[in-house]
Amino acid sequence: MSADRDHGSRAPRLWNRFDATFFDVAMAVVRGYGSVVHGLRVTGREHLAGEHGGVVSIANHVHYLDGPWVAGQFRGRRAAVVSQPSNFHLPVAGVLVSHLLAVPLPRGPGELAAFEARVRRTVDAGQGVHFFPEGALVMYDTTLRPFRRGAFVYACRLGVPVVPMVFTYGRRPWWRPRPPIRLTILPAEHPRGAAPADIAELLARCLSAMEAVVVEAPDGVSRS
Repeated sequence: MSADRDHGSRAPRLWNRFDATFFDVAMAVVRGYGSVVHGLRVTGREHLAGEHGGVVSIANHVHYLDGPWVAGQFRGRRAAVVSQPSNFHLPVAGVLVSHLLAVPLPRGPGELAAFEARVRRTVDAGQGVHFFPEGALVMYDTTLRPFRRGAFVYACRLGVPVVPMVFTYGRRPWWRPRPPIRLTILPAEHPRGAAPADIAELLARCLSAMEAVVVEAPDGVSRS
């Protein structure tokens, strides 16, 4: 993934024109595919649309397309999805990931400064950065696994809100091999400071709001 140089514009250009156009077209295709094939339904878009500056978004990681599905909700702007570095080296998917504005997780302390700078530039430009705080992908998981702190650390340091999103499942109709997917976008949670206690409190607040959605959702996933 490449970034354009800032040629004196007020907001830095984060992506070259090809990547930005590819993202916009791909998101339209992914939204349509999710709706038709996976029965994807989204509620709470107004909570994301109501945040006019840069944001950090988070979601549980339960499907190989949930990153694009989340990024596709940023209508009128774009979102960089934080991804495992190994995803950039996959035979075919790696090319797609590279052009879908994804940002590789730092592989060690030496990459942390560049990663944080990229996150800062993205939110300063009014865009979104999406994290999967659970870390690993578990297909069709119906629980919330423990959250890592990274997303909340950056939200607190940069003073930007966190928009929690939750993937759940509806009841499976007889003609679908899998239950339909639901994405609930919750109201933004704003950091109260940048101290370790503030980071932990923001994490707990987001987790509690997301758990409330999971508890109310029907578990339509077949384990067989």
